[in-house]
Amino acid sequence: MNLCPNNAQGPYWQYIAFALGRSLFGTADASSAAFRQAVLVTGQAGALYNFVAFIAAFAMMPIVRRVGARPVHAGAMLLVGAAMLWLSLVTSRIGLVPAMIGVGVGWASLMGNPYVMLARAIPPARTGVYMGIFNMFIVIPMMIETLVMPLIYRPLLGGDPRNVLLLSGAMMLVAAAATLRMTEERGVAA
Repeated sequence: MNLCPNNAQGPYWQYIAFALGRSLFGTADASSAAFRQAVLVTGQAGALYNFVAFIAAFAMMPIVRRVGARPVHAGAMLLVGAAMLWLSLVTSRIGLVPAMIGVGVGWASLMGNPYVMLARAIPPARTGVYMGIFNMFIVIPMMIETLVMPLIYRPLLGGDPRNVLLLSGAMMLVAAAATLRMTEERGVAA
């Protein structure tokens, strides 16, 4: 049975077990024992990247204070982009380790640095309004992905979940470049 993943979450969580099923266990059959192994490995990889994210979040704090959130976030997006590209090519469990380190660092940065950049750019009296609007720009792309991915999964990505990870990695590299183009101005929003 060859299944297309559910579209309830973002591309990584949605496609990683399917990608690892193909690359590590040579299966696209979600009812096979090999696919169950891929799901278990996905859980272990998730534990690793969450542990890395926990450590990285604390480690980033003094670096952000010293050099700023923008270059740190751009570097983290570069790292997670490379990790996502690497994930699509992994053929061994040990190969997951560097990828999960990159995903963990990227996750840690995504959970804090964009908010730091925004908080520095808006007047304190308008923080609630702008944070609310900013959160819409997190949710809206997720909704777009949920609607668009089923349309492009087979015709453009060949029905291969590893290609979704390649696309995700490329988008993270675009995010790194876009972050570097940002200017940080204090309190300019009205």
